Amino acid sequence: MAYLANCLWGTAVAVRLIRTRKLRIVHHGLFVVTATLTGAAATTPVWTRDRSALFLLPALVPLALAPRTNPRSGAHWRVAVAAAPSYLGALLARR
Repeated sequence: MAYLANCLWGTAVAVRLIRTRKLRIVHHGLFVVTATLTGAAATTPVWTRDRSALFLLPALVPLALAPRTNPRSGAHWRVAVAAAPSYLGALLARR
């Protein structure tokens, strides 16, 4: 849910539905929450028998690269969207 919220917020900013001159911290905060939750969830196979979280490991790469890309370039959203298959795979594997 954090990843989805972050993507929706970033999209709303990109298409100028939301102006973030004073709210830039929201997207950054959502990113920190997303990265933290993804990292924690990706480690759950260490202490549980649930292996669906292993699908989240590839998502850590785009999450590491996204802050290093220019938000005004197309690379930023492409890197962010690259994590989506990992989240979808983990969700489908969980069911």
